Amino acid sequence: MIDSFEAFSVLLLILPGILGFFVYNQVSDFKVKDTLPSVSWVIFFLLATQITSIGLFGQSFFPDLASETKPGAQQKITAYLGDISAMPLVVAAAYGILFGFLKNYSVSHRILKTLKFSKRISSRQPWNEVFHQRRGVWVVVRFKDGTALSGWPHYYADDQGGETQQLYLKQAVWFVPVGESKTFVPSAGTQVQQVPAGEVLLPDMSNVVAIELEED
Repeated sequence: MIDSFEAFSVLLLILPGILGFFVYNQVSDFKVKDTLPSVSWVIFFLLATQITSIGLFGQSFFPDLASETKPGAQQKITAYLGDISAMPLVVAAAYGILFGFLKNYSVSHRILKTLKFSKRISSRQPWNEVFHQRRGVWVVVRFKDGTALSGWPHYYADDQGGETQQLYLKQAVWFVPVGESKTFVPSAGTQVQQVPAGEVLLPDMSNVVAIELEED
């Protein structure tokens, strides 16, 4: 139980920022996991929410800070909560959804690429960008031993660093070279055996040499 109005004020002050960042991280396909960027986003959503709430709606989460802790802090907190507006929380959630959407579709990078200023993508590797933008495609995963796996990419790992890149394919079919053929790209005369697999989870991508995308 919080018995300090100062502590309550600080907690209430940062609540919209935390909510905005939480919603953003749930909506965005590119999760923020590091501490410093997370804190930066919380501060950004906090400031954006307070400025918008005060400027447009005249409502904020800025309580009057008490000069000292008093025995009646609980009553003061209860009284304050009775008059509080939920508008800053609504604004924070809206900002989270908006910036999550902009992040998913790489709006800022698209603008820069349209203006010929940059060819960068929003993630550190093309992995997320390709699988997010090229939805509705079949993939052919090729392995070092010449085996291939085709299927519908239903899920893919969202780790930007690439440490946990994984694929979950539906309607999957294995293509296994017949004989001793171990070439990356089988020649025209190479025979392959098709083995339907249904659904396949690839938890380890270390043996993958390429992933081909084919339009449905």
